[in-house]
Amino acid sequence: MPLWHRLVVVAVVMLITIAVARLIDRRIASRQLAPEAITRYRVARRSVTTAIVFVGLLSALLVIPQVRAVAGGLLASSAVLGIVVGFASQRTLGNFVAGLLIAFTQPLRLGDDVVVEDTPGVVEEIGLIYTFVRTEDGDRLVIPNEKL
Repeated sequence: MPLWHRLVVVAVVMLITIAVARLIDRRIASRQLAPEAITRYRVARRSVTTAIVFVGLLSALLVIPQVRAVAGGLLASSAVLGIVVGFASQRTLGNFVAGLLIAFTQPLRLGDDVVVEDTPGVVEEIGLIYTFVRTEDGDRLVIPNEKL
């Protein structure tokens, strides 16, 4: 199969993946939720969309033999790669785990009044890695979830 044909297959698979991810995202977004479920819903929504795009991207790229060969090599060295990535992303993984805990245990919710380093504000958005707080002055603070 010529390279251009494989690239067309990759493009088509990615377009279908993005379309499916958007369709599922819109279906999830159209539901009315209780205020206490909004944070969990946003985390689940982002996770599902990211997983769909990730799987679609991998599926599309594996059509190209050169990518498949590199992927085989990465899989063979995945233990070493996992250790290196683990040490390199320790802080990010800590923030991610803290974000999941915040999302599911909900010590904070959207709209809650909080004080961050002696600065009062309102929780505007809770992400997987950062929480965004709007101060009384209108500034937007980006706080790593690990610090909450």
